[in-house]
Amino acid sequence: MKKSRMLTLLKELVATNSENPPGHELEVAKVLCNHLEAYGIKCTSIGPATRPNLIFSSHDGQKGDIIMHGHMDTVPSGPIQNWSHDPFSPAIVNGRLYGLGACDMKGAVAALAETLIIYTEERHKKPLIFLATSDEESGCSGAEEVAKSGLLNGITFGVCAEPTNLQVLVGEKGMFWSKVIAKGKSAHGSRPEDGINAIQACIEAIHHLTEEPFPYEPDDLFGTPTMNIGVIEGGIKINVVPDRCEAQLDMRTVKAQEPDTLLKAMNARLDQAGLSDRVRVDYIHGKPAVFTPTDSKIVGLTKTAVEHITGKSPLVGTATYGTDCSVLQPKIGILNVICGPGSIKQVHQPNEYISLEELYQSVNVYLEIARHFGD
Repeated sequence: MKKSRMLTLLKELVATNSENPPGHELEVAKVLCNHLEAYGIKCTSIGPATRPNLIFSSHDGQKGDIIMHGHMDTVPSGPIQNWSHDPFSPAIVNGRLYGLGACDMKGAVAALAETLIIYTEERHKKPLIFLATSDEESGCSGAEEVAKSGLLNGITFGVCAEPTNLQVLVGEKGMFWSKVIAKGKSAHGSRPEDGINAIQACIEAIHHLTEEPFPYEPDDLFGTPTMNIGVIEGGIKINVVPDRCEAQLDMRTVKAQEPDTLLKAMNARLDQAGLSDRVRVDYIHGKPAVFTPTDSKIVGLTKTAVEHITGKSPLVGTATYGTDCSVLQPKIGILNVICGPGSIKQVHQPNEYISLEELYQSVNVYLEIARHFGD
């Protein structure tokens, strides 16, 4: 491993803005393509020209049994004054590299690029594929484009390099976003009896929707589903009875919770509460929960590699957050583990950083996994 080569790439990736929204992945994609093409590794681009998804192969377009993947976009930096370090001027302090996306997940992308360069130079029999996607942070549309292309069909196993502190996650909760829409009747605020208060109806509906979980299949690794009230908007003025209110709910789902079933169950619960004449639940967006059996080959190999490289037996669990696995697994059939450098506690906040020690360890973990499939 050439640490200086990987750090040079990582610094350039962090310095290149790829905030999403609005979606600036193109310039980061150019950096990544130029870096790997300098070592004879060609790039295949999928999807919109301005927001590409990149496939690299150690064997010039061929595919084997294993793919390793990460995303190029980041969340917005937020107010610059909240950062001790400029989010686009990567700085190394006390063994940590600071900058927007350092942990989520340009550090891992640089590690995967370094892994592919070394693997390619070793001239293994079977290919290693590296996928870098756009728009992971706002719905995984890049992974959807890749799935539709069919170019990854037939690949059996995957390693998603999202930050896990090199613990091994074998699945992730699903996501079900919905909106509660309440309609009322406006009236003067001094005569509320002349109107129907949509905000009160919305609050009552939320109470019924959140008072107890919807049916699910218990699983020790997944835990229980969660629901967060992320947005609520209603009313136009303090002295007007509001005739409309809308709330947005973020539910993280587990096994046996499908979007169609959930939507029906939520509206049925409102009906039972006598609210369906003025409140309804609409679907916004969702992704399924995904799970790789713990006795799967990729799980065992990853656990062994992490223990060999770090000297510690990794914990096995599942992610509460979403990744591109939610597309690549159900739509292509790739059995994934999630294992990467950095802590999820560092992402989506000022002064994001990644531990360089974990970054270097991750390359050796990925190489050990890849070499198994390569020979």
